[in-house]
Parts: sequence; C-alpha cells; structure tokens
Amino acid sequence: MSITITHRINRGIVVRDGRTDCQIRLRVSYRGNRLDLYTGLLIEPEKWIDAVVVDGKKTPVQQVKKGCKSSQGYTATQINNALDERVQYVEKLFEEYGELEYVPTPDELRDRYNDRFVPGIEKKETFFTIFDQFMLRQGKDASWQSNTYQKFRTVKKHLQDYDPNLTFQRLDAEGLVKYRDFLWESEGLNNASTNKQLDFVKQFLLWAEKNGYHKTNYKEFKAKMKTLEKDVFALNDEDLEKIVGFQFNDTLDKYHTLEYTRDCFVFSCYTGLRHSDVYRLTRPQVDFNDKTIAIPVKKTRDFVKIPLHDTALAILEKYKDEIFDNDRALPILTDQKCNVNIKTVGLLCGLTEPRTIHKMVGTKEITETKPMYKYLSFHCGRRTFISRMLSGGAAPSVVMSMTGHKKYEAMKPYVRIMDPAKREAIERLK
Repeated sequence: MSITITHRINRGIVVRDGRTDCQIRLRVSYRGNRLDLYTGLLIEPEKWIDAVVVDGKKTPVQQVKKGCKSSQGYTATQINNALDERVQYVEKLFEEYGELEYVPTPDELRDRYNDRFVPGIEKKETFFTIFDQFMLRQGKDASWQSNTYQKFRTVKKHLQDYDPNLTFQRLDAEGLVKYRDFLWESEGLNNASTNKQLDFVKQFLLWAEKNGYHKTNYKEFKAKMKTLEKDVFALNDEDLEKIVGFQFNDTLDKYHTLEYTRDCFVFSCYTGLRHSDVYRLTRPQVDFNDKTIAIPVKKTRDFVKIPLHDTALAILEKYKDEIFDNDRALPILTDQKCNVNIKTVGLLCGLTEPRTIHKMVGTKEITETKPMYKYLSFHCGRRTFISRMLSGGAAPSVVMSMTGHKKYEAMKPYVRIMDPAKREAIERLK
C-alpha cells in the first residue's frame, strides 16, 4: 500500500541583483512545507509567460515564450524541456516516497534533486548522508511504516545534537558509552528510551558495516540500563465512556479533526488496532453483514479477523458514505496529529485526574505526576482494548489472535492493571 503526498510544483522567475536576466526556479509546496529548487536556467523577464487570460479566466503557463532564446544561448524549447524534466523528476520522487509511505523533509527532497541537477556540488559522503541512505534503502527493503521513519528521524536528530560532524570512529564501543551518557544528561531520556535509541543506532551501524562504510568495535558495547517494570497506561470503562459520549460542536472542533481522532481512537479501543492498521483499513476489508474486519497487520504481516463490537460498527457506519483517500474506511489523520489531538480530547472530556509514573534515568529512579490526559496517545487505544478484554475474562490466546501478538510475554504488563478485576472475581466467590 502507498500514501498520496499532496503537493504543488510552480515554475517562476527570480530577479537577480544587477542582472538583466532572471533565475528560473521551481517552488515545491507539500504538507505545510515550501522549498525553492535551483534549475540553473536563466531568462529575461519579458521572455517568460507566467499566465494567460482566456475567456476572462487566468490560466497558468509558466514557461518561456516560443521563439525566444536565453543569454546562455538556449532556445525556448530546450529550456522548457529542461524544466519539464526537473518537474517530472520531483514528481517521481513524491511517487517513490509515497510508495514507501514516508513524507520526506525539505532537506531530503532538496538533496535528492541537487544530486541530479545541480552541477558543482561536491557529493561528499558523511556520517549523516550515509544515515539518509540507510533510511531510504532499508526502509524500502524492510517495508517500514511511517512511524518507523519518524523514529529514525528522531535518532538522527539526537546524533546531530551530539555532534554535527559525527564519524563512525566516534561511535565505537567507548564512544557509545559517551553517547549513552549524552542521552541521559543532555537529551533527558529515561533508561527505557535510551535503550531503544541505542538499539536503533546499532541497527544503523550494523547496516553500515555490512555495506563497507566502517569497521569498528561497536558490537563490544552491550550495556543495558536498568529499567522499571513498564507502566501500561490504559483507560477504564468510566474514562472510556467519557470519551465515547462526548459531543463536539463547531466551536470546539471547527474542522472536525478532534472528532475524527476521537472516533478512530475509540475504534482502536474496541478493536485493538494500531494507528498504522486503522490507517490502512479499507472499505472492502469491512464486512457489515458478518460484523467483522479482516486485515493484514502491517507490523507482523499476519492476517487477522476481528469481530466488531456494536460501538466499533457504529463508527464505521457513521462514515460509510463518506469518501476518503485510498478508499479508507475511516478519517484517520497522521500518527503525530492523532497523538496531539487525543490529548486535547482527553482534556475536553475531563480526564484531569493526576497520574503518576516511575522511570529510571541512569541510576536514579524518578517519579513523574501529570494530569491523565497528558499521557494519552493513540496507542493507548490498543492497550485499553487488551486490558478490557483480559479484565472481562478473555483468554490471553484469544486476545493475541486478535491483536497479532506472537508471545505471551506481551500480555504480562497488563496483569498489574487488572487488580480491580481480580478483586471482583474474589468477591463473586463469597
């Protein structure tokens, strides 16, 4: 499956100080980003057609007038063909990234374009250009989903914060110890997050080693930091009902994005689907007669069939006649937007009770208390589904068959949040 990266490419001219001819540039706009790309082509302003008026309507043309020549000696046909080639290449890049389900940063897009069309730029490989190659190639080979790309973008940012001129030699076994300390002291990561970051870095180092970019002793770094038993944040029945029953209005949610997020989140609470799987859910995968959905889970590649609770079915019915990109069944937003929106939804629904979590940073145990809504994320819907199913008496094997989990150990963190269910079970024995 792929995503559509909505974008616009405009051609235009830019006046140059003290020059009679202008620079022709491409302006690319997408997903709130805008960047100008250098074409290396020049033309006098009077030889450029930006738009024409036909029947009173302005129509973009954005090309050199026929029969004209530039100061470089190129004809209008040559220049316009060169512009077409550049535009087609940028279109091809968006198609490629769309197939990877990955939205590139402006710098990534510019670098790919410059490598193809801008002469004189030294194409020197550095630690971070190799990291970009890793993301692109490994992401395609391993069918990364969008949140995996985002995780490695975060890895890259931490590495750049550590040293903008980083080399492989600085990330040998001893260097990884120093980098671990940096993640604690300067980036403020807890031990669990630090362990994940180091695992991601070692994935990159392994790939780079296999592709001949370095040969260091990084594998000798095996230190794992002590972590506390994972806090599973899930909603109880009362809190979930507050979210399910909340009524939005145009004042609270002008563009309906909060309501979209709430509905998709509740759907996750009643199906256990990850964001990536809700995002990929299409109408043909929904059987309204059988009241089931049948989907391939992207993370594990397993095919699962999930019976639909009436609440989940009602959400699908709500959007049954609306049209979404790629025939999606629900109006799901990006992972990042959903995580921001669901916190706002939690605040509106009054989920403000203090919640305390414990974490390790280095050798120190830290206690953190925040209002409940600040801990909300879209993935909390999946955790809520699992905890409610187990609390309701479902066998772990049944839950795992619907969530796609492979190992029973994945169920263990939920045991600690089932104490109320245990108490009710004991009381029923009386």
